[in-house]
Amino acid sequence: MANNRRIIAILIITILMVVLFIIFLEPISYKPEYNLEVTYLNLSTKLPDTKKLFDVNFKYIINNNVCNNSSHLQAVILVTSYFGNVETRSAMRRAFPSEKLKEFNLRRVFLLGIAPDDKYITQKAVLHENKRFSDLIQGNFKEAYRNLTYKHVMGLKWAAEYCKDSQYIIKMDDDIVINMYKIIDLMNKTKLPSRNLLAGYILSGMTPIREPANKWYVTNEEYEGSFYPTFISGWFYITNPKTCKKIVEMSSRVPYFWVDDIYVTGIIAQKLRIKHYSLKAYFTVHPEFLQCCMRDVEKSQYDCELLVGPNGGDNNLFFSFNEIVAVCYHEQCYKRKRPLNETCVAERKFTLGKGNALVETYRLA
Repeated sequence: MANNRRIIAILIITILMVVLFIIFLEPISYKPEYNLEVTYLNLSTKLPDTKKLFDVNFKYIINNNVCNNSSHLQAVILVTSYFGNVETRSAMRRAFPSEKLKEFNLRRVFLLGIAPDDKYITQKAVLHENKRFSDLIQGNFKEAYRNLTYKHVMGLKWAAEYCKDSQYIIKMDDDIVINMYKIIDLMNKTKLPSRNLLAGYILSGMTPIREPANKWYVTNEEYEGSFYPTFISGWFYITNPKTCKKIVEMSSRVPYFWVDDIYVTGIIAQKLRIKHYSLKAYFTVHPEFLQCCMRDVEKSQYDCELLVGPNGGDNNLFFSFNEIVAVCYHEQCYKRKRPLNETCVAERKFTLGKGNALVETYRLA
């Protein structure tokens, strides 16, 4: 009887060892590799198939050729905008209608995805908006934080295809305020490269966020490295059609990564050896500084040296800011005697964002 038990035990152990051996021989699940070594790319004469964008069978649901083969465009502005952000788009249009942009040889489009679950704005309303303004570009991917790279690359793809003769391409987010007159002045007076160009707020030494509760949480499977390559903030940057074309072509060879500015201006740019040009001196991360600029223009006619900053949740700030600083374009303003960060006193405003409220019950002691 004891011998039988030993035999059974040996058989069970043998079976377990075989099962474990088979498990460990199973192929390891695929992890995207991001080889950040610098490489050269032999560019073809055509863009990748317009019906493919990463893994999406891509098509434009709404398309507008605002460039219309114009040969003297200074810049085309690509605004990444959420489907339902009608108010922010309205503020930008009121500050600079399309006809006014044409006076400066500029064009502008808003980049959208689809949002069938949006509670407030329907696709029919977006189609009506486009019928009125003819400045929307909409792709057939869903609006989501993790789909921002689709939208970003779609914009560059569209610009390379429809606005290839424009001198510059400006990419910006719709919650960012820009000093349009200063941007125009910068493009006129600053000599920027005609080929490989990415100019904006340079970020380096950034590490992936590994905290699961964070909105920008990145797993090791999504990005294995301990540091991101140097990249430019997606808030605002200046590039050109040739650079757009190179980035779009390389995107078909580099695995998708959902943090769009890191993917486009970091991972891909490093592979293409595209040099970054810093415009950091013209940026602020505090909307209060924009408020102080407005106050100083109105009160003392001091020139505002800032070009880019966040709207701080105030969707109308783009309009009000540009309406006030326009004085310094039409009239003479004075250089401030002290830096703005030494004189600005403003109310710090906090926004609760656009998330959904989470209501829970608690037992009262």
